[in-house]
Amino acid sequence: GGGVASLLGFLQSPALQSCSVTLQLSRITVYKVLATTLTIFHEDTLGDATSLAQVISEVLKEELLSLEFWDACAEKGVGVVLSSAASTFPHSYKPLTSICYSLAKNTASCERLVQFASSLSLFTAEVPKSVFNSTVVEADEDWLYTNPAPLALTPGGEFIAKPNTQCNLREKRPNTVIVQWLYDYSLFSYLDNELAFLSKWSGTTTDQHFCWRLTRVTEILKIVYKLTKHYPDVYEVLTKTVDLITAIITKLRTDTQTHVEFTAVALKLISVIPYKTGWAALYKINFLPRSDNSLAAWEGLYTEILNYYERPNTMFPVTIALLKLLKRACENEDFVKDDQYLTESVLILLYVLRDVFCGIQKWRFENALVKLKMCKSILVVIAKTMKHYNEAQEERQESKAQLMTLIEEHMLPALHTGPAHHTLLNIVSWCSALDNLNVEEHVQRKVCSVVSHTLTVLSLVIKLSPANSGLEQALVVSTGENSNITSQIASYTYQNKSVKVSLHATRLLTDISTTNAVSLYSALGSSTVPLALAFVNRLTSRSQDVYIKSSILDFISAAVETQPSVTELFMSIEKEGVLGENSCLHPVLDYIKRSTTLPHVLVCSVYRLLYKIWHYRHTAAITALKNTEKFWENLCKHCFEEIDLDKTISSYQLLIRAYTFHILANDIFYNPSEATSDMVSQLQERDCFLYWTKVLKRICSSVEDITLSQNVLSEDLLFMLPLSEAYLSFVRAWRSFLVVTLVVRENKDDKLKDQITFHIAGALYNQTAKLDKRVTLKASAEFASLLTILLKRHNSSSDQPVLIRVCVQVLETATKSPHDLNQIVIIPVLASLLNVLQGLDPQSKKQVLKDSGSTNELVMLLCNQITSVNPNQLVALSCATLSQVIETTGSEGTWFSTIKTVIPGLVRLTEENVLSATHEVSEALLSLMLCLTNYKEGAAALQWSNIQRLLCFAQFYSDKLDSSAQLQRLWFLVIQIVINMLQTLQMKFAEEAILFASIRHDRFMAIVGSVRTDFSHIGEAELFSRLLYSLASYLDTWHLKAPHCLSDVGTILGTTVPIISHYLMTTSSTTKDEEITKVLAMLCNLSAMLRIMTPGILDLLKEKISVQCSRAHSSPSASPPQHLVRRDLPLTVS
Repeated sequence: GGGVASLLGFLQSPALQSCSVTLQLSRITVYKVLATTLTIFHEDTLGDATSLAQVISEVLKEELLSLEFWDACAEKGVGVVLSSAASTFPHSYKPLTSICYSLAKNTASCERLVQFASSLSLFTAEVPKSVFNSTVVEADEDWLYTNPAPLALTPGGEFIAKPNTQCNLREKRPNTVIVQWLYDYSLFSYLDNELAFLSKWSGTTTDQHFCWRLTRVTEILKIVYKLTKHYPDVYEVLTKTVDLITAIITKLRTDTQTHVEFTAVALKLISVIPYKTGWAALYKINFLPRSDNSLAAWEGLYTEILNYYERPNTMFPVTIALLKLLKRACENEDFVKDDQYLTESVLILLYVLRDVFCGIQKWRFENALVKLKMCKSILVVIAKTMKHYNEAQEERQESKAQLMTLIEEHMLPALHTGPAHHTLLNIVSWCSALDNLNVEEHVQRKVCSVVSHTLTVLSLVIKLSPANSGLEQALVVSTGENSNITSQIASYTYQNKSVKVSLHATRLLTDISTTNAVSLYSALGSSTVPLALAFVNRLTSRSQDVYIKSSILDFISAAVETQPSVTELFMSIEKEGVLGENSCLHPVLDYIKRSTTLPHVLVCSVYRLLYKIWHYRHTAAITALKNTEKFWENLCKHCFEEIDLDKTISSYQLLIRAYTFHILANDIFYNPSEATSDMVSQLQERDCFLYWTKVLKRICSSVEDITLSQNVLSEDLLFMLPLSEAYLSFVRAWRSFLVVTLVVRENKDDKLKDQITFHIAGALYNQTAKLDKRVTLKASAEFASLLTILLKRHNSSSDQPVLIRVCVQVLETATKSPHDLNQIVIIPVLASLLNVLQGLDPQSKKQVLKDSGSTNELVMLLCNQITSVNPNQLVALSCATLSQVIETTGSEGTWFSTIKTVIPGLVRLTEENVLSATHEVSEALLSLMLCLTNYKEGAAALQWSNIQRLLCFAQFYSDKLDSSAQLQRLWFLVIQIVINMLQTLQMKFAEEAILFASIRHDRFMAIVGSVRTDFSHIGEAELFSRLLYSLASYLDTWHLKAPHCLSDVGTILGTTVPIISHYLMTTSSTTKDEEITKVLAMLCNLSAMLRIMTPGILDLLKEKISVQCSRAHSSPSASPPQHLVRRDLPLTVS
């Protein structure tokens, strides 16, 4: 017995607990000793069973021993102790619960433990002697049998022994006996039975018997909590447990230790079951605040426990359990997606920040470890909540608006300027205080862990801080002896007690350096130079931690962007092209040479620094780097290495190449040289252009975010972007590189451009097909933009039908997406499509559309884009593209069956834009309608859609023509539509055309007359002459519908001779060819009109113009524009 007690004292000694390796070896050794001893000796000879169980449970805390324990025989060795502990349960429960709690370590062990706990066969209980004597008769020396009547084994009566159940008398007491029944049951059914009994308790909850049973249930709940945590299938047998637990909590006092410990364990169990069940139960008993409560006035069960038990007794089990509940909730993907519950969790966190975190510096604690545990838990929950806020902000999730409001209006102000930010800054100083205190090593590790989490939270808060926030000001405020928080954080970069503290301190310095409100050089003061030297020495050292080196390089990268003084100190460039002795670029160049043998995380940070140097044009550093031997060869060697796409792609692999292509593109664009030209030539010769384009096309259809697994260190997650973010960076870099090398520098390899164009189009289609995240949306935008640029500069591709088909597929996918893709995908792709069509001659265009097999789908898409509520630019592009399709296919196309249903909507939309003076869209729509009027079906559909009403609306343009060139174009389009409608429909549209001409005939007359003095309105006059010429064939209709307009024909005839004379006299070298062409066209149209309306007029004119007209017609620029004149009525002007 003394030996077992000594072993227990040895295993629980503080000295052994502080050293994890020694503790592990000690547990394994003691386990082997006990296994051997228990094989030789009976357990009763080793002392008290409870003490032996305590030693076994302490040993089994070592996870490596749990499976070995289950593999051992239960009849000998250590397994005997578990069987013995189970035989005395529930009367003596501690041996069994302590061993089971230690065994619940992992999934495999928990599964074996559940099997064991579900098939217990001995039930030991204390019963009164009178009951025992009346129900049990002796059968032999070892076993007894009950009378032929059932016997209740528990006060509630749920456990009832059947008649003739065997039992064993274990111990006799004055008034009771301890009896062991041969009875099959499970630990979980026993737990539900006890919970049901306690929930129905009608007496006082401070009764000794109630508290004793509550304590036993608490110990069992601890086991169930750990089992459910590692083996969730256990919850299937706990359907009633949560309701029973919450019913008991409402009965308990908030100032009694037994009651509070039960509540804490219950909260832990609720944290590992489905969140909706657990949280709903807690809300039901008003344990947690809800969004419909006023946080300032809320008081619930947790408030009472905190104020009446935990703070007075310096113990905080319920608070720690509540923080564990919040932490596990924030890690649960389903919980995070549930906007309501996530918002509720933020409300609880705000309560904890206000009532717990802000007072943690002033409160007394049972021991330092409790305080550290609480601080760490709160900091972890804050960090996870901030992460969810960032994701919601980046994704612009409207469903999380309430969550974002809570954080922006309450949580961030508390961390920026409120009491919480003072607590954060106070915790930062804990590490520096360790040097003056005699603290045990394991406590020091806990302190360093809390400080590292604090530094992480500060980094997150600084990134979200407004300019000149209270936190930024507090970082540079002196705290005595010319010191401040920033310099204290800088001192932690030398922290030898914890690599994590050094790492997070360096990363926090990086985040501080990105704020324009803080000048690091002045904030660090005299410690700036020593810090730079220390950082460079660490970079040079071969034994320094890789993650520390990476964080230092990231710090320098951030300084290049916003801290010029610090940057100059680190670069240490003595004169142009020469690096100083202490320059950080010496180890950087060394890393580039050895980059294939270094860890990816370090190489990625090196390339990120180089990218920042090029991006922010640090000319001196660029010159110094380029002057080193084989710089470009060493830098670009990763671009010639292929990636195994069948294996997991690391985000580092993509980022390293992304930074390389960014640097190349930047240098080629700003400072092209022979070295970079040679490097591009090598990339092209080795098919790297095509290879990396294909890589993008393949990756974009299967990019997934990286998840934390056993082979990924937690430090990696500080530097490693999700694969999707790294992929986006690579897309942007490759886009820049292709634009510079293929477009700006005009690569002559058309075949390469063709191949890249088609792969980019395919990548865009793959990316658009899975638009589920913000990153994929941005990648689609990059692909669409690149495709537009390539097709604008290179639209003579050899396989346009395939390209058009892919573009149509992209548009179909994008229009079905729940996201708004107008700006990032649809508009660029439409522009690309228009570039392709406009770059082809009419015959080739017709053949390409036919071969693509997508004409009808394209027309339908364009019609939907025009008639839907879309940006003006999209409507204009859609109209222009549709016009191209209609003009190309002509009457042979099947477009009319698709477009005829949307023509009424097209006319209404045009009316709305005309009335609202949206000139850009109006011009596009009128141009499309002009295109439709060239075809009988289109013109008839427009007439049926009441286009004359639109034309009347559009006439208000004519009042403002002198003030806007755009309005002039719109008015010309209106006149051209009337002319085309009349020429296409002829008599069917004559009445509407005459009405249109009669309404504005005064302006027309004035414009025609003004040509005698100047040609400023010659364009409008020429169009009006075409209209009059077209109307001349319908004299009878004109006479009936607009006699007042017809009466002005005499005036027109009277002005014709002066116009012709004026033209013949003013035709000279100073007259513009365009004006001459329009004057001739006007004269031809008027002459033809006059010939129809008054045939004798030509005889009057012939004598005056016969001599001089030949001179005018001999000029090549003055030939009549035949495409503007009706060809069915031949002119006889000579």
